[in-house]
Amino acid sequence: MFSSADNVVSFSLDDVPVQHREAFIRDVCGRTQRRMEVSPHRDHTLKFDGTTVLLPDMMCTKGSVSLMAWERTAELMDDGNDDIMLSWNRGGSHVSMPGLGDFAARPAVPALLALDRRFSVSTEDSTWSMAIQFKRSLVTPFVRNLDDIRPDYIDGSNPVHRLLFSYLSSLSPDTAPPALTALISRHVTDLLVLALGARHDTASSGVRAARLAAIKQHLSTAFHEPGLNVDQVARKFAISTRYIRQLFAAENTSFSDYLTELRLAYVHSCLIDRRQVLRRIADIAFEAGFVEPSTFYRQFRLRYGTAPNDVRHLAMTAGLPEK
Repeated sequence: MFSSADNVVSFSLDDVPVQHREAFIRDVCGRTQRRMEVSPHRDHTLKFDGTTVLLPDMMCTKGSVSLMAWERTAELMDDGNDDIMLSWNRGGSHVSMPGLGDFAARPAVPALLALDRRFSVSTEDSTWSMAIQFKRSLVTPFVRNLDDIRPDYIDGSNPVHRLLFSYLSSLSPDTAPPALTALISRHVTDLLVLALGARHDTASSGVRAARLAAIKQHLSTAFHEPGLNVDQVARKFAISTRYIRQLFAAENTSFSDYLTELRLAYVHSCLIDRRQVLRRIADIAFEAGFVEPSTFYRQFRLRYGTAPNDVRHLAMTAGLPEK
């Protein structure tokens, strides 16, 4: 096993001594890495060559595998992994799910598998295979009843499927360097959402809305960091600064204005809190993420129409009897 890039791992069973290959397949490739029981076909020479590209919240594996069955058992489900997997095989796949029945995915058409369910998979030909495993949270906001979708749901003739397949097939150490993994992950997510049944307009607007909501949630807990800026947030969410600005502009505001509003609201809440009457206003402002006092006082007056001292005085004297 070797890594040809920080986010690419390649493996060949040829690197393992012959006498240890079956045990390695079962224990390392199966139970440890895939969290599945693996049963190699007795009439075929063991083969397992593959390359995995690691992306944010997903990974794509391509390779060539000898015939074997894969089973996600109740015992191995104790890892709590509820990822979703799309698995392509040259010979198609036969999927059996206890309580739900048997399904067949045609050659070169993916089987949809949820890792929080028991299932077994076998194939007639895996001389080439490909799988994309991803966090279900990437698609659940946009795909209704994800858990009700059949393993053989995806239509191989669907243009979106062909686009997804081609995109994943093109991934390699050269086309997926670490600097581009975030962008690639976004592209794959949008294609997955569409392939799993969301309308194009729903997927597009839904992705934008979900990303904006996630950014706002992050800002609500990180606004106090003095150095917080749009570049940091863009890196965290693996999107461009331009895209973030577009998301806020669609709500008739800007990233900086939204962040300033969060900080000012925090300061205001402290100023009207009687328990904090002895705290210095400058200390509260700094705690909220303001670095320059003059900037804070100017923005506070613009927002509330009065000075911080006046807000505190009014709050502290409210309800007191007049002299």
